[in-house]
Amino acid sequence: MSSKIHVNKPLSSRLIIELLDDNPDLEEIECPQSLYERTSETYIDALNELGIQISIIEHRGRPRKYDENLKEQVNEMIASGLNPKTIANRLNIDRKAVYYLKSKKLKQGPKSKYSEETRQEIVDLKNKGTSVKIISSMLNIPVRTIYYILQKERELLDKEKNEGVY
Repeated sequence: MSSKIHVNKPLSSRLIIELLDDNPDLEEIECPQSLYERTSETYIDALNELGIQISIIEHRGRPRKYDENLKEQVNEMIASGLNPKTIANRLNIDRKAVYYLKSKKLKQGPKSKYSEETRQEIVDLKNKGTSVKIISSMLNIPVRTIYYILQKERELLDKEKNEGVY
């Protein structure tokens, strides 16, 4: 039982009677502009005589599920270093919502297992002509990982050349 109701169906005599039966203290019906325009003036006049006002809502589309306050909270928590899963649990929202509400791009994936020095050592050894298999046994790193690191370093070099950094 409410004194204000939102309607998203065209007002008909049957709907008006249902609304009045369910809400005897009804004072206001709000509806979108498009529905108001399709409502008969007879119904509007009858509702006015009963003291029920029809108001047109200005915003269109589905109401926002999350407010600006929640968005600010999410971004503060991200800035403090919390991960999306922790933020979602603390705010009791879905993890996808955290990604939706964030304002800056989050870094994805885990950090590299190997330091920048190790990566550079791999590149230097390869540039000196050392085979990948020997590098692998020297540094106790899988061959596949050596190839992956070399590929990533090559991509980084190409990117720098294209941007004119090199």
